[in-house]
Formats: sequence, structure tokens, C-alpha cells
Amino acid sequence: MRVVHVASGDGWGGAEKVVALLAEAVAVQPGCTVEALLFNEGRLAETLRGCGVPVHVIPESSHSFPGLVVATRRWLKGRNPEVVHAHRYKEILATVLAVAPRRYGFVSTVHGLEPSSQLKRSRVLLIWATLIAARLVGARFVTVSDELTRRLTRILGRRSVTRIPNPMPMIGSDEPQDLRDRFGWDSSRPIVGFIGRLEFVKGPDIFTELAARTLTDAGFVLIGAGSLERELSARVTAAGLTDRVVFLGQVPDATGYLRQFDVLALTSRHEGLPLVLLEAAASDVPVVAFDVGGVREVLGRGRPGARLVPPADQDAFRRAIEESLEHREQSRAGAARWAESVRTEFSLTAVSSAYCRLYRAAASLNGQSTP
Repeated sequence: MRVVHVASGDGWGGAEKVVALLAEAVAVQPGCTVEALLFNEGRLAETLRGCGVPVHVIPESSHSFPGLVVATRRWLKGRNPEVVHAHRYKEILATVLAVAPRRYGFVSTVHGLEPSSQLKRSRVLLIWATLIAARLVGARFVTVSDELTRRLTRILGRRSVTRIPNPMPMIGSDEPQDLRDRFGWDSSRPIVGFIGRLEFVKGPDIFTELAARTLTDAGFVLIGAGSLERELSARVTAAGLTDRVVFLGQVPDATGYLRQFDVLALTSRHEGLPLVLLEAAASDVPVVAFDVGGVREVLGRGRPGARLVPPADQDAFRRAIEESLEHREQSRAGAARWAESVRTEFSLTAVSSAYCRLYRAAASLNGQSTP
């Protein structure tokens, strides 16, 4: 069975990391081959090629959106896969138009979907129109959390939606420069970290506000890039917090820095099932997170080392950070116990096997052969 992933190649967030993990894991399953069709070169293309996955790139800069659809249709026709697996909304829409009428088994993963109240009306209409169009051409949808499953089944129907969580990644052994040395901090200074896009939904503005209000001498490190970076940096400078709050920017692999955190602060206003939480579990790093989206499905009901905070309650979040830093050894031990409970449910083997079953069902539904 040949599976083609359709994704954007120039981003490198949780969705792209999941694509890389799945492609490599599914490619070694008996009877499966995997290829990738990417819109643009970038880190994902490099990673997939390094794993031995064939990659074809369609550069968006030289195509209008209709041209992108035509190029996608032409390439898929030449490859004739049993299953096309699309990620993110633009890629799902392009794939819908390229595969209509039904030509292949079609799988679409919804990695995240903010509540309508957090989006512009035009964005809400575009997303749901894309998902409904995908449903009409026979797509099988994957949701990464129970919260997303409930929301999608109300519109798309229970039979077309399957929950498959994100996989727990393997953590590399590379050790980047020590953050305390890099920023001239004392070797004993605790570090609270943020990893993610500097965009409204991820709450980096909340993170910087917490840094100003938290009653500890911790350093606060933001790793990532986005449209809010310049504004947030200006706020930090104006508030005189440059020795307390630092911006590391986008890095090729943040997990080496993650291991140096005393607390990972997940300040997102919404999440699907954040891969960074699974990376924290794999690194035994304590977490404080808002109870939004699928976060509870990873953290459980909260415990030492994995603390859940009511959505938007910044005072409770601040107190949870302070308590975690006050009892650092206990928090680290609690994180290790939490990680053990996470490893089985979110194992890459279990997740890739679930996808393979869904691929075969999608191919069979469309009359494709499934060896």
C-alpha cells in the first residue's frame, strides 16, 4: 500500500514533527511504502529525506492556488497512491480539489482547531467549508484529542472521525549550549520555558505577563518565532525585564533546551494534543498548563510535575509555577512518574499501527487494493 502525505514543507511545528514521525514509522510496516508531497522546501523535507522517505516539492511561490491544485492532481495521478493523507487546512483544501471526484483513499488529520470565538468569522467559514468539502469526497478524519473528536462529529458524523493521538517522540542526545551560560545567569537560577509559535493562540503574551508577576528569581525563556515576536520584545524592554525574559528565537531542535527547563509553561489558549507536552514527558520535565483542548488527555487530572490550571486563570498559573519551583526535586520526581503513565498510550508503535488500520479502511472504502 502506497501512502502519500501532503503537507507544508516550510513550517516546523507539532504537525510537521508528527508527519515526520508517522512517515518514518509507517514506512517500515509490512506492505507499506510512504512518500511525501510538500508545498515548499524546508525542515520537514530535509527530515523526511534523512529518513529515506521520497519527497516531491511544489514551490508555492511559483504557483497560484489553482496552479497548486493542478500540480498536485497531476503528480498524484502519476504516482497513483492507495491513500492520500493531508495535514493542515490549506493542504486539505488543495487535496480535496485535486482528488475530486473520488480517486484515492483520503485521510485528513485535524491537528488543532481553535474555538470559533477565537477566530475571525471568515476563518471559521473557510475551515468548516474545507472540512465539509473533504467529507463530501470521502475523507476519513483523524482527530488528536477527545475534545476535537466531539466537535467534529457534531458536524461531520461519528463514522467519519477517528481519534488517534499524537505519538511520543524519541528525544535526541544533542546537548546545546547551557542557557544559563548563554544569558549570563547564575548556575542555580531556575528556568521557566515556553516552546511554540509566537502567535495569539499559543499565549506567549500570557507567558511574558507571568514572568513579570511571578515571585521568584527564575529566568523566562521563549523558544519560537511568529508575528508577535517584535511586539513582545518591545514590551519586555519597556518593562525593564530583559534580564528576566529572553527570546531564543526559532531553533532546529528545541528538546535539548527543554531538558534544561525546571518548568515548561504551556500558556496556550487552545491546543489539539500538543506534541511539546509529550516531549516534556520524554524528558521528565515538569509542566504547568492551562486545561484547554486535549491537554488534560496528556496531563491527566494534574499532579506534582504535571499541573493543570483552569483556562485563563493567570493567578492560579503563577502560583503553580511558584510551587513547582519551590519544590523542584519533588516536581521533577512527579514528572518522571507522570511520564511513565504517558509512554504506553502515546507510543509511536501504537499510533502508527492505528494509522495503518485506518489507511487500509480508507483504501478499501474507495475500492483501492490493500495488500
